[in-house]
Amino acid sequence: MEQNAAIEKIRRFLCSKTFMVIQCLIGAAFVIARGMGDIMPLVYGNLVLGAILCFILVICDDLIASLLPFLLICCISIKCYNSFDIYIKLLPLAPFVLAVLIFHFVVYRQKLDMGKTWPGAAAVAIAVTLGGLGKISAREYFSGTALFYTFGLGIGMFLMYMLMNTHYHASDKYVLRLKFSFIMMFMGLFCVFMIVHHYILFWPNFISKLSPIYFQWRNNASTILMLSMPFAFYLSIHKYPFLFIGGLEYIAILFTGSRGGALGGTIECALCLIVLVYCDKKNRKKTLITIASIVTVALSIFIVPLMEFFGPVLTRLAGGDSIREGLIRRAVEDFKSNVLFGRGLGYNGNNDVHNPAKFAICWYHSSPFQVIGSFGLVGVAAFGFQLYNRMKVIWSSVTVFNLTLFVSYAGLFMMSLVNPGEFCPIPYGMIATLLFIICDKNNIAPAYLPGGKEEEIKIELT
Repeated sequence: MEQNAAIEKIRRFLCSKTFMVIQCLIGAAFVIARGMGDIMPLVYGNLVLGAILCFILVICDDLIASLLPFLLICCISIKCYNSFDIYIKLLPLAPFVLAVLIFHFVVYRQKLDMGKTWPGAAAVAIAVTLGGLGKISAREYFSGTALFYTFGLGIGMFLMYMLMNTHYHASDKYVLRLKFSFIMMFMGLFCVFMIVHHYILFWPNFISKLSPIYFQWRNNASTILMLSMPFAFYLSIHKYPFLFIGGLEYIAILFTGSRGGALGGTIECALCLIVLVYCDKKNRKKTLITIASIVTVALSIFIVPLMEFFGPVLTRLAGGDSIREGLIRRAVEDFKSNVLFGRGLGYNGNNDVHNPAKFAICWYHSSPFQVIGSFGLVGVAAFGFQLYNRMKVIWSSVTVFNLTLFVSYAGLFMMSLVNPGEFCPIPYGMIATLLFIICDKNNIAPAYLPGGKEEEIKIELT
């Protein structure tokens, strides 16, 4: 009995906000250690966070405790561009990680729960697996890179959906929507730290130009922040100061210098504020005054400096992108060459337009064109059905939390229009899948569980 009590105490700690902060500090220490040197400190940081993740999987029966270390690993990894040759050396650790995963899902097994969005996930798995049928060569289809992405975005993602849908659930120990929101917010704050740290490292360069510093991982950083930002605004309904964390994450998006982030992040921030003002009646007046004050000061005092500061980003935004335009034209050509099934993920015929990093596929850098170019009409039908399936879950119960999930996904969707986005199975494809699992689980959570009767606002559309 004492042993069980001790384990439960450890589990509570591993799932606590205190331990979330500790994990972020551990990750930050390795980011600082890297400085402007090689990426090995980041690799070591990922190993430490990976060890924490494995420990959690062994000790905790609740899968949500392992989510933050996984997301922090993903955040650190965006700074490790073109590092396949380094990480492949860690392959001998794979059997150990696999053993931990098997242990968790066997020892803490749950009754299979397919959930409400499995039909869409299954349709996409079929479309991705059939991508390129009749056109792609066996050599292309069965190459290591193609198999990884075809499996990861297809059957693998469907299996991941089933595992997550079975093992994520409402709990009698915490409010699911709040726990998930804090995890997403901490992910965003960690990304903010990485951006601030980068500016500190290149401070002389920043001061000399007084414009956003461009760095390779800017689009990934913007995508992570756009996934995270709505949850900080959502938490401000419970504790108002979280509003300023949401604002901080938006500012960080602008400082990445990402064109997609600047445009999509501004739209998303506006959506967050609209939802917040409409739903949070208690703080509505305070929020409107805060927004009006910031906008007034920005437009009356800082408009000229702000235009000069973000001028290079706006110029690049207006100037278009010859590579992306070339990829879009190629996607249309590839669609016409195999209307039903596209060219598949193993197709590398657009290397002449954009040469990807090692162990990366030839993305079209725009999700609609990725669908038509890689999967044809079958893909259009499958991804369209998945979107319908997901939206049906979101809008089946219109609460402020569901609107938060919707805006978060909208942020990822907007970034996916100009980047690979969801077509990176880890982390973006997985996070997109998880958003709708959490939505479904929160919708059906029994009223007797913590927070079951306390959803802040249920909005009636009729």
